Amino acid sequence: MQRHTHKFNVGDKVRIIKYGSGCHSTTVGEIVTIAELGRYDNEKTKLGYRIEETHLKTNSWVTFENSGHNRMIGESSFELYKSPDQILQEKIESEIESELIKNRNSINLKKSNIMSTKVKNLNKSKVAEERQIETSLINKEEIFKMLALAESIKLPILLVGVPGTGKTKTVVDYAKAYLNKDGKMTVADFMQKLYILETDEGTKSSEVKGMPDLEKLFVDNKYEIMAPIASSDIVVINEVDKASSNVRNSLLGVMNEKFLFNGKSKIPCNWQLFVATCNEIPKEEENSPFWDRFMLKVNVSRISAGEMTKYYANGAKNYSEKFVIGVPSQAEIDALDIPSSKLEKFLEVGYNKLSDRTLTFVPNMAKAVSYIWNISIDKALVKVASIMINNSAGSELQNKLYSPEVKALMSKIEQLNTINTAEEMDRRLVEIEGLIAGYASQGRLDESQVAELEASVHYIIDASPVKQRGQDIEDILSETFSQQEEEMLAESPDMSPADAAVASPF
Repeated sequence: MQRHTHKFNVGDKVRIIKYGSGCHSTTVGEIVTIAELGRYDNEKTKLGYRIEETHLKTNSWVTFENSGHNRMIGESSFELYKSPDQILQEKIESEIESELIKNRNSINLKKSNIMSTKVKNLNKSKVAEERQIETSLINKEEIFKMLALAESIKLPILLVGVPGTGKTKTVVDYAKAYLNKDGKMTVADFMQKLYILETDEGTKSSEVKGMPDLEKLFVDNKYEIMAPIASSDIVVINEVDKASSNVRNSLLGVMNEKFLFNGKSKIPCNWQLFVATCNEIPKEEENSPFWDRFMLKVNVSRISAGEMTKYYANGAKNYSEKFVIGVPSQAEIDALDIPSSKLEKFLEVGYNKLSDRTLTFVPNMAKAVSYIWNISIDKALVKVASIMINNSAGSELQNKLYSPEVKALMSKIEQLNTINTAEEMDRRLVEIEGLIAGYASQGRLDESQVAELEASVHYIIDASPVKQRGQDIEDILSETFSQQEEEMLAESPDMSPADAAVASPF
């Protein structure tokens, strides 16, 4: 029996190009989705397609009830639908392939053109202060980085998660690294510079505002308030969702103005990191101004079963992990520049979703994110959109910031993850570098985009089998160019090495 292969697959979006069995003339041009494959008219040689029920129209489509596959729509009635983005992406991909062919066949592209933009470590220079964090918790690197972000831009941060997810322990491990940055932390430092308040329904505002110093009152006859929350470097308020409105009101001045207001007293607060934790934000309070003061909100999730298995395999209670996280100073943050055009793209996504007050923090936050996660400004802005709004906003901004050329090149760079041989890696690296150099020379990639693409190459190479061969990227490319020169000299004995360098197709 002759077998026939369907042209389309379930889930494909198709455009109706002509009417016939199953289609009415008014449906031509509509975009529909294939829901089922089959045959129609009981003729085995004819293939048919059933359309998703959502597209059925009483007067335009045949009904399929109790009719099996007999009333399916014929294959010739459709053409595969491509969105404008898909068409543009295919155009860029085709252009890339054409560029590769042109580069391979050209003898005018000088070796120096590529070597001048050869892959190099274009990540930002390390920040002056690197935090050494040691923890017995698993899968907390992202939380540590968020705490570093809160510290660097001096904004309160809220950790939200069910009991037992290690919220307080994560903050304490970070605090130890902060307090021991000079290697001389003492128990007294830990007790004096870290303030932790466990709140519940019975917590009084006096625990925030402080208590009279009875010793000074008795010895010196002076009335002074002892307020450890004001003198501490790190403030942690646990279970803040359980605190009374009086306690929260007392915390607002500490969080916002960094002043503790106690009657006529106005005590300056020293905190460098302000953290609150809760199990969840009460639904009836989601729009409360108090929660809005936490521009940095982080969900602390349970670890997966796979991560728990890793935890068991690495010693369980003896599990240990170390991280080195850079914390930029304000001077380092100020030294970075964000083009206004990129901030305008952010506003296109975030203006109607964020308050004016919140939007004022975007540039500072993006610069700090760029340092802490060691990513480009573009990626930093995308991450800020995800942090301050949601992941969908981050994806939307990414589509606005990344040109089709960048997207296509990033796709090619991602393919490096699948390469296992040094020879294939060499070839792909030269191709990618040729494209980066070509697009940069045409003004289709700016300096930050070149840096981001090449940093991505470095990241993948560092984890690849090629790295284990003991070669860095500079060696790989130099070796590749040398091989090309030798091959050209072998083909043309009269050609000098200098001429070979000029004639190199890469």
